[in-house]
Amino acid sequence: MSWHLALVWLWYAIGVISYWFKRAYYGINPPNPVAHSYRQWLQRSWAPLSIRMLIEGVVYWVFFIPGIADKIFAYFGWTSYGWAIAMVTQVAPVAFFFGHTLDSIGDMLIGLSNDQRAKKYLPDFLCSILQTILPQMPGPLPQEAIVEAQVVKQTTEVTQLQSKTTVVP
Repeated sequence: MSWHLALVWLWYAIGVISYWFKRAYYGINPPNPVAHSYRQWLQRSWAPLSIRMLIEGVVYWVFFIPGIADKIFAYFGWTSYGWAIAMVTQVAPVAFFFGHTLDSIGDMLIGLSNDQRAKKYLPDFLCSILQTILPQMPGPLPQEAIVEAQVVKQTTEVTQLQSKTTVVP
């Protein structure tokens, strides 16, 4: 393996991980946090992220095998985009953006396969394949809620208002 090839793969991986950082930022901050810290987010999300990166890596690998990506492009009528294969496999910044974009698309497809409104546009078999192959990201943490209760005497008059913060699942 050449150093150039290793460098292109490194920049592809950095592109994928850069999308993870973006996802982690929105996974920690409100309105629906899935973790309290980046470490906890990674502990909760490592399995779906790893599987997604492996599957996307196989897609990227296809671009390095002569004749496969060309035929896929020709099937869709994109024969004039053959130069894109060389760009993605030879130029490190393009590999970075390809990795970032591929992970964004994978994340979007997982979300679409769970969205009832999108299911009317996507075939059922595609939704089931996506849900089977790509594991779901963790759901939001339970949110804290303020529950107010009245303390009542036997004579049914209110003596004080008591507030308590509790976690509502």
